[in-house]
Amino acid sequence: MRGAGAFTRREVNRALLATAFAMLGGGDASAGAPTRLFDFAIAGGDYYELEDVLERIGPGVKLTLAREPANPYDADAVAVHLDGVKLGFIPRSANTPVARLLDGGARVSAEVVRMLDIERYEDVPEELVYTSFLSGDPMIRLTVGRQA
Repeated sequence: MRGAGAFTRREVNRALLATAFAMLGGGDASAGAPTRLFDFAIAGGDYYELEDVLERIGPGVKLTLAREPANPYDADAVAVHLDGVKLGFIPRSANTPVARLLDGGARVSAEVVRMLDIERYEDVPEELVYTSFLSGDPMIRLTVGRQA
């Protein structure tokens, strides 16, 4: 069920691809103020170290993104790290445009904006891109452009 103003995964990917192509096509968007891409919950966190580092994660914490083009499950995989510890991935439904931005040399930043407090499906933010998550997981915002 989609709420009013929510985007489909296809619409999110289309918008992200347009941004990526504009940046890679010669426009220097990375020289200006950061542009918000989307918010997401980490995919695969239960298979990696997300739970082990949750006590170190909170609003304002900066995370590192790492391309994994040799990933056997997804050549567009983008892993999310905290201090060299792999937490999981950007959800597959939105990782292709981010992979293209990173491959093109764009500066994509990931920052925790809040911890998810979800009791009911209706509490899930409409703009959140996710595969799965638990209440208490971080909500991460991706921006492209100047890094702080």
